[in-house]
Formats: sequence, structure tokens, C-alpha cells
Amino acid sequence: MATPGDCNLTHTDGDHRYQAPPEVCAWIFKQLDQLREQASLVIEQYTESYSGLIRTIVGVDRYPLGIKLEPMTNDRFAIIWGIGKWEEYKFVQTKKFNLQRNRFRIYYIDDYLVEAPMELKILAYETENKIERIRKLQHYLLKIIAHFVSYESTSYYGNNDITHSTLKERGQGYENISDPLSQSDRQSCNQVNQWIINQRAILHKEAEYYVTYYWSNNRKSVALEYPSISLGLRIKINRSNSISIEWFEAKFVGKKVFEKKRFKKPRNINTYTILEKLTMSEPKWFAQLVRDTEDELVRIRKMICILFSIKETLLAYQNTDCS
Repeated sequence: MATPGDCNLTHTDGDHRYQAPPEVCAWIFKQLDQLREQASLVIEQYTESYSGLIRTIVGVDRYPLGIKLEPMTNDRFAIIWGIGKWEEYKFVQTKKFNLQRNRFRIYYIDDYLVEAPMELKILAYETENKIERIRKLQHYLLKIIAHFVSYESTSYYGNNDITHSTLKERGQGYENISDPLSQSDRQSCNQVNQWIINQRAILHKEAEYYVTYYWSNNRKSVALEYPSISLGLRIKINRSNSISIEWFEAKFVGKKVFEKKRFKKPRNINTYTILEKLTMSEPKWFAQLVRDTEDELVRIRKMICILFSIKETLLAYQNTDCS
């Protein structure tokens, strides 16, 4: 494994460069708490409206449709429609309607209310629209948390036990401070985006170190047997401002390096599997150098990919929240 040394890139247990800031963690879990409060309010409003319909609209009592808020682990909750028994403002669910797989909306209500009074249909559909939005927002927040866990776990080579609970504990104590939780959600989301930009800069610097490490060691001694293949390594900034770390077969003209052949890496795969085959018959020192360098770059590529996933999920959350 390559050791960054003078570049101050050495990983230690006390290294916080890759950690999500406590205020960001606090904001995420605060959003989950607020969503649960919204769900409780929606259920309360439905209960009152349904009870009113029973007293005023003939036939509503034949459709004992209610909602239940089910607590789940790791801050995940479920809002379940079902049928049961109504006792004034209290609903006891006896049969629930499950969500369709990978869906945020329960469509079984449509079948159940085919012949129901129009007023009940309108109430149920309007309520489910609100609940669908809450389900989506919860899904994106939990997905962001999972990405953070994956990102930090990858950065520490799996030596640190980063979990959902770790992030929640980190955010404790920031719930009541004025900055940044009193700011708008947009400002808080901007803070997450700024963290992503800062992390990308850190990873870019780290990748530059390993590229330099490779080039400074691939011809380190004239006493060593030269490899038969010339492997080049470079960093590219793409149009989308993403970072690519690429291996290629190089051609040397004096001190200049040109691309002779580009090696393709499958999309969403973080390693160049072809390197093992290319270096199989090469000198041991060279094969080890390529392997050590690529091991570090695989981690960096994976972390860059996770950062992109956090950004995309945060954007989906913002778009849903504003809709």
C-alpha cells in the first residue's frame, strides 16, 4: 500500500477530513423528525374529516378506511392504509394495504373505493397525495444517510464502524443552535453541496499524489528489469466537472507521454480489471507498483462515485420538497 508521507494524506483514526459535519447530520435527522410530525398531522386531519363524513354522507360507514403510523428502526417509519373498526376518533386496523414493490403510493385504495361516495374518494386521494410526498422525502433522506455511511466507511478502509447511529449521535447537540438549523432548507442543502465540493477537492489532491507516486517509481532504478509494457496514468476533469483517473498504454517521445491505447473501464466499475492480466508476466516490482497504486485509486474512484450519488439524491429530495 502506498503511503502518502509528506503530502499529509496518511489515514488515521483521528482523521476527520471525510466526515459529514455534525450540523449536516443534525439537519438530516431533523428533517426525518419533521416528516414524522407531518405524517401525524395528516393522519389527524384525515381522522377528523372521515368522522365528519360518516355523520353527514350516507354510505361512508360501509368503507371503514383508516391510516396508521407504524414506527420502524433506524428512524424509518411507515404510513399504512387499511380497513378496520372506527370508534369515534379512534381507528383499529385489522387489515392493511401494502405498498407495491418499489412504489411510494398505495393503489389498492382505488379498487376498494370504486363504489364509495365521491366525498370519501376525494378525501382519500388528497390524503394519499400528501402521504406519497412524505414517503418520497423519507426515502431520499435515508438514502443520503446510507451514502454518507458508505462514503466514510470506504475512506477508512473498513477499519471504523460507521453506521446510521454514528451519524445520528454526531448530530446530537446541534438541534437547538441558531446556525444552520434556523436557516432555510435551501441554505442547509447548499451546505451539503459545499461539503461535496470540498470533498471532491480533497480526493483530487489525493489522486494527484498517487499519480505522482506511480510516475516517480515506475523507473526508479536502472538495475531493475524494465517492463515490456509502458503503462500511463492520468487524471482528467470531465465536462461535468467529475474526476476520472485513467490507465492507458503510453508512448514516450523524449520526456513527453502520449496515449498509444486507451483501456476501457466498465461504467460503475471502479477498477481496471485488465491491469492484472497486463502485468502478469511483467517484473514483480512493476506489477506490485501498479497493484499498490490501483488499490488506492479504486478507493478514491468509489468515493467520488458516492459523492455524485449524494448530490443526485439531494437534488431529488429538493425537487420533491418543492413540488
